[in-house]
Amino acid sequence: MGQLLKQTEYAKHKGVSEAYISAWIKRDEVPLVKGKLDLEVADRYWAKRPRNKTKKIDFNEARTQKMVAEARTAEMNADELQGKLVRTDSVLQSWERSFSKIKTKLLSLPTRIGPQMAIQSDPKLCTAQLKNEIGKLLNELSRESRTGTS
Repeated sequence: MGQLLKQTEYAKHKGVSEAYISAWIKRDEVPLVKGKLDLEVADRYWAKRPRNKTKKIDFNEARTQKMVAEARTAEMNADELQGKLVRTDSVLQSWERSFSKIKTKLLSLPTRIGPQMAIQSDPKLCTAQLKNEIGKLLNELSRESRTGTS
């Protein structure tokens, strides 16, 4: 028989909590000698226990990761305030508004110029008139986007 250790002593020896050792003893049916662990026997059982593949992060490492994440967030917020960074949702909303305006203006073209084109007999005049109206529409949209008006 080897050296006998209390569960708290064995926990310190392995660098784990006493609760972990207690649960391990119950789960793996580790034999006790008068309520204590035989160091040699316990080490053999310890080596056979199933190992959790997930990496354990110690407190200092977790705190460092948290501080790095908070620093990144602070930098992003500062960049956003300075206009160097734009939120994705605001960009998407802006694009949706722009496409909606373009769609509305393009769909209004037939109503506005259809009657004028219906009386034209020359296809070249129809083409020129259509190009002219599309050009006006695109210029109008361009001016609105620069000035921010609707």
